[in-house]
Amino acid sequence: MSQAKTMSEDIDWNAFVQQPDSKTKGDFKDTTKNHILHVKRNFQKFSSNLKPPNYEYWIKNVTLRLIEGFLRWYLNTHNVKYQSGYLVFARYFRIFWCEEMDSLFPYDLRRRMTRACYYPSLVCTTLTDEYELDMGAKTQPPINIDDLLYKTYHIMALTKVLFATVRCRHQHSCFRKMMSSTSTRPGTLIESPGYMRCNDSLKWKDIELYMVKHPENPACQTLLMRVRHRLNKGKRNKGVAPVFTYTERNDNLGLCVIQDILEFAFRDGAFASEYIKKPRDVWRYTDVPNHRLSTPIHFKEEVQEIPVFRSAVKDPEGRWITHPTRALTYKKAQEDEIVTSRSDGSKEPGSLYKYRKGAAANLRHLDEHSRNIIMGHSQSHTFAYYVQVQDDTQSAFMGTPTRDALIKLATNSSLTRDASVPQRLSDEKKQEIEQLTELRDLKRKRDQLRRDLIAQYHRLHKARGTVLYSEFERAQKLVRAERKKLHKMAKDEQHGNFFKNVGNRIVEGNYQGKPLTFEPDISHVVPERKALADLEFKNRDVDKVSDSELLEDRIRSLEMRLALYDLEVPKALCPEISDTLPLESKSGLECPVCLGRPGLHSRARRYTYARKDTLQRHFETHNLKQKFPKGRPCDYPGCEELFYTLTKYKLHLHTVHKISL
Repeated sequence: MSQAKTMSEDIDWNAFVQQPDSKTKGDFKDTTKNHILHVKRNFQKFSSNLKPPNYEYWIKNVTLRLIEGFLRWYLNTHNVKYQSGYLVFARYFRIFWCEEMDSLFPYDLRRRMTRACYYPSLVCTTLTDEYELDMGAKTQPPINIDDLLYKTYHIMALTKVLFATVRCRHQHSCFRKMMSSTSTRPGTLIESPGYMRCNDSLKWKDIELYMVKHPENPACQTLLMRVRHRLNKGKRNKGVAPVFTYTERNDNLGLCVIQDILEFAFRDGAFASEYIKKPRDVWRYTDVPNHRLSTPIHFKEEVQEIPVFRSAVKDPEGRWITHPTRALTYKKAQEDEIVTSRSDGSKEPGSLYKYRKGAAANLRHLDEHSRNIIMGHSQSHTFAYYVQVQDDTQSAFMGTPTRDALIKLATNSSLTRDASVPQRLSDEKKQEIEQLTELRDLKRKRDQLRRDLIAQYHRLHKARGTVLYSEFERAQKLVRAERKKLHKMAKDEQHGNFFKNVGNRIVEGNYQGKPLTFEPDISHVVPERKALADLEFKNRDVDKVSDSELLEDRIRSLEMRLALYDLEVPKALCPEISDTLPLESKSGLECPVCLGRPGLHSRARRYTYARKDTLQRHFETHNLKQKFPKGRPCDYPGCEELFYTLTKYKLHLHTVHKISL
C-alpha cells in the first residue's frame, strides 16, 4: 500500500474540506524564475517612488495606469532597443502578478495591454511608437566553411586577442566547430543563461570515443566519436537526446573536433586506462581485435560529471588556470566571440548563434522531422527563421547554368571581411575622450576625495575601512566604468565608419593610382602557435598522402598542443626582448619570483614593471606566507641562499639583488 493511502486512513475529512485552499506556485524552469525575479525587483524599485512605497499594495490595486507608469519607468531607466525584448518583459510582469496574487490576470487589463482590435494596444502600439522601438529582428552574419576555416586559423595563429589560458583559446575554437557541425545552440555545449548557477553543460559522460575498423578498408583503423546533446532545447535532460557522430578530419586537423577532445582529455587526465599517458598511446594500444569492430576508449568515472568546456580562474599564486569543475558560461564565450570576430576583420561580429545559422543553411534538403530533431525545434516553421535566399534565382529564370560560387560568396560574411579594420583607438582619440565633460566631472570628484583622504590620514592605505575611503573606491570604479563605456562607443563608431567608407577609399586610391595595400602586423605572433597552425591547416588531399604520414602529423599536432600549456605569455609583453639575454634584474623592477619560475616564457620572466609600486602589487599576488617552516631558497637565478621569514627574504633581495619590495 502506498504511503499516501496509509496516511489518509486517520484523516478527519470534515476538518480537511473546511480548511482554506493552499496557495500553489507555478512549476517554472530556472530561467523563468530568474526573469520573474528580475521583474519583481524592478517593480519594487518603481513602487518605492509611490505613496505608499509598498509594492504589495500596488500589486493588489493594479490598474492600466499603474502598468503604463511601470512600463514607461522601465523604458526610461533601461537601454531597450527592440520591441521583442520589451514584449517579453511585459509578459513576465503578468506572470509575476499571477504568482503574487495566486489568480489569473484580469482579462480586460490583458486585452487593453496587448490587443489592438478594440483599443490602441498599450504595449504593442502606444509605447512601441513613442519610444521608437525596433520591430525588426536581430540578424546574424551567415557563416560557411570558408569563414569557419579562416576564423579557426586566425584565432590559433594571428589574433591579438588575449585568452587567460591556452585551453580557453582552444575551447572557443572547438565549440565553434561543434556548433557548425551539428547546428546546436550554444547552451547545449556551455552553461546557458537559462541554467544559472547549475553548472550544467556538455560533460564527459556525454562523449563516447572509439577506435574503429574502417568499413571500406578493414585494415585501416580510425577514431570515431559520438556526442549526446543532452541539453538540446526540448530535450533538456528529458526523453531521448539526439546523438551526433564525429569522424577524423585528416585533410585539415584544425577542423577536427576529435583532436580537440583528445587534447582536453589528456589535460584532465580523463582516460580510464592507465596505459594511455601520451598522444602516441592512443594509437599504439587501441588495435581492434579480430572479433570486434571497435575498441572503446573509456573515460574515468570521477570525470563523468565534469564539464568539458570550463572557465578560467586564478590560483592562490595569481596564475590563470582552468577551473577543475566550473563550466564555461555563455556570457564569457559571447564576449570572446565579439572580440575575436572584430579582430579577424568581420564587419558584423554577431553572436555564437551565427554558427548555428550557417549550419542550418545546409540542412534544407532534409525532411522537416529530421530538421526538428537536429535543431531542437518543436514546430517545422521555426526553421524558416534560420535560412535566407541562397539560390541563383536570376539564372533559374533565364534558364542558364547557376553561378554557385558567386552566390556562395554573396551570401556569407566573408564578402565584407577586411583585416585592415582598425583594432585600437589612437592616442589622440583617447586624449579626446579624457576631456569629455562626463568623464572630467567624475575624475574631479575622485581627485577631490583623494585629496581629502591624504589631508586627513596622510596615506591612502591608512584610510582603508572608513566611509570616506569607500566613497573614494566607488568614485574610482565610476571613472573606470565611464571610461570603458566611452572607449567602447568610440571603437564601435570607428568600426562602423571604416566599413561605411571603405568602398570610397578604395575607389579614390585606384583613381589616384595608389591602390590600397595592407601588410598585417605579425610581431605579436607566438612562433609555437604559428607552427601548430601551419601543421594543422594544410587542406590536403588525403588520398595522396600515406597513412603513416597522416598519423604522425596527428600525433605531432597533439604533442605541440599540449606543449603550449607550458608556455605562458603575459598581457604586457615587450616583443623586442631577445630570448638570448641572461635572466637577471638590471633595473630592479623585475619580479624575483617570476625570474626564478622555469615554467614561464623567458621573455615573461624578464618583464620590467613601470613603477616600484606596480611591482610590489604584482609581488603580492604570489601570496607568500610570512614564515617558511621548511625554508625557501632565493628565487633569483643562480642564488642558493635559504630563508625562513619573508622579511629576511625581502631584505636579501634589496641588499644583494637591488630589488626593493
